Amino acid sequence: MRRFASAVCVAALIPLLRAELPTGTWVRRPNKDDLGATMIVEAAGRGRKLTFKVALPGGGTSTMIVTTQGDGKDEPVSIDGKPSPETMAIRFVDDRHMINIIKLSGTTMVTQKSEVSADGRLIKVVSSADAPGQQNGVEYWDKK
Repeated sequence: MRRFASAVCVAALIPLLRAELPTGTWVRRPNKDDLGATMIVEAAGRGRKLTFKVALPGGGTSTMIVTTQGDGKDEPVSIDGKPSPETMAIRFVDDRHMINIIKLSGTTMVTQKSEVSADGRLIKVVSSADAPGQQNGVEYWDKK
């Protein structure tokens, strides 16, 4: 019985060990906000460092950085090199799926469910608003 329980535990852990967001540069397809965005994903130990470069209305860019182990814990987000009240809790569900909970000053604003395509060239992100003023939506990121 112990061997069976151990085998079940190991089998349950295999997707977690393979879970990861593919590294590289991703470009968000234009959407209704018409602001360009690039996401650079780098290995950071067993986790990932995500750097978002977002075009600002009127010109210029803003840079957001978060480092996650993919375990669903709140991680601080820096904006333009400074601490911000935003956190992201990113959980790698399996090798193609992630869930991200974005909070502002501890209040959940948006929950995002992401799926990497089977060929690893596209990420689809479905956002569900959890707070007034936030929007539901779908966005697509293409691997560069």
